[in-house]
Amino acid sequence: MMVGRGDSGTNDFIRNDIEKNHPQIHIEDTSYFYDISVFNRCAETQNVLLSLECWKDVHPELVTLPVNWDYSIPFGLMYALHPSDSVLKFVQTIEKMELRISSSN
Repeated sequence: MMVGRGDSGTNDFIRNDIEKNHPQIHIEDTSYFYDISVFNRCAETQNVLLSLECWKDVHPELVTLPVNWDYSIPFGLMYALHPSDSVLKFVQTIEKMELRISSSN
């Protein structure tokens, strides 16, 4: 189980890899946003669900197995259009850290 094609570039890449290299695996599309119905369906059907680690404890009938794949999910920060000084300082610190990381690669 995973989000449908077109919902996430990274998930599309994983889906393409599974379809190409593991045609015996049938992928069931879920809704774009995982909610309790998605986790309930996973538990009821005993399917495997591609999920983020942050959901690892969301359902008492599911177990999360971390994987070490060559995929990454891009994240970002969302904040108010007119942030407080402390939020602005935090964002500027993150931007500086990102520049240092980018220039070292």
